Amino acid sequence: MITLGLGFVWIILVSIVAMMPYPQHRPYALSMLILFPFLMAAIWIEWGWIFAMLLFLGGLSIYRYPAIFLVNWTGRKLGFRN
Repeated sequence: MITLGLGFVWIILVSIVAMMPYPQHRPYALSMLILFPFLMAAIWIEWGWIFAMLLFLGGLSIYRYPAIFLVNWTGRKLGFRN
């Protein structure tokens, strides 16, 4: 039960960090991004893949630009895009 609550707190905190001015939000955003896979794995273990997928989609909606950058960068490194 605590992991699901931590997931909701994570979503709220990431939303607050996203509203901060850019120079101040970078270290907080990076720490929240590092915490994300561990929290998602804990929710998967305790609640199952459906709740983990909901957290993943919520996190992806907030971190959409880093996710787009990562997909484009990976595609360039693997030779799929120029």
